[in-house]
Amino acid sequence: MSDNGTPGSQRLELADLVCLTGGRTRRYATRPIPDERDIAIVALLRKAGRTGGLGQLLELIRPDVEAETLRTFAVRMASCALRRTDPELLRLGVCAMALAALRGTARRDDAAAFAPLWHAAGQVGLDPAAEFATTASAVPAAAPLLAGWSARPASQRELRMMGFHLSTDVDGPRYTEDWTLLAADFDREFTGPSLLDQLHLPRRWRNARAAGRAARCLGHPPRNGLDVRPPNTDPTGTDSTSTDSTSTERAGTDHTDGATDGDGPT
Repeated sequence: MSDNGTPGSQRLELADLVCLTGGRTRRYATRPIPDERDIAIVALLRKAGRTGGLGQLLELIRPDVEAETLRTFAVRMASCALRRTDPELLRLGVCAMALAALRGTARRDDAAAFAPLWHAAGQVGLDPAAEFATTASAVPAAAPLLAGWSARPASQRELRMMGFHLSTDVDGPRYTEDWTLLAADFDREFTGPSLLDQLHLPRRWRNARAAGRAARCLGHPPRNGLDVRPPNTDPTGTDSTSTDSTSTERAGTDHTDGATDGDGPT
């Protein structure tokens, strides 16, 4: 039977995924909740769950298209469930997020979007761990991922730590992404001291090299017995090749002058 009660195919088809394609994900994320796309995705997930087609849906979605849409839908359903105190919408959101994470691009935000769903479950009076376990039964491939999220320390499931915050728009509460904290973490990681500075051997080499430069400037031998002067350079910093050449030329001149003095008239 089809969704309207008439005979029809219960197997998912590519036409069923039209609601997951087209349009920009960022624009969809900011649209009022719910909208026509939300309703279509709810119908798709209900059909997939009723016909055992969640595994088939997982095979059909692409990481950079349908998976991104499902991730955005999941966050929107967390907001909608919180507004309506609707457990089914929350469960559809967790299911969508599990599928999206399995087919996502392995970025941090693939799993971070579980945070609004976990928070919303607690806000509507549900046990978040139990809801995630129920979804794991429906999507076995996502069971390790969901169990791993549930086992995280509470501090690593907080909205702010995962880049989200709960705001309020004209229609009610809404989970929105907030990269302030994550941007600060990024800045600390990539603008702080170089990783090479944390390695023992490179730091030792840099210290010895710096000591060698200072010693040459002061006219002292370098410390630690390490001579870091360039090749063919004497302790005074003069190129030894140039010095040898000058000495040779001077010796040749002296020899010539001596021969002239010996052969000349007395």
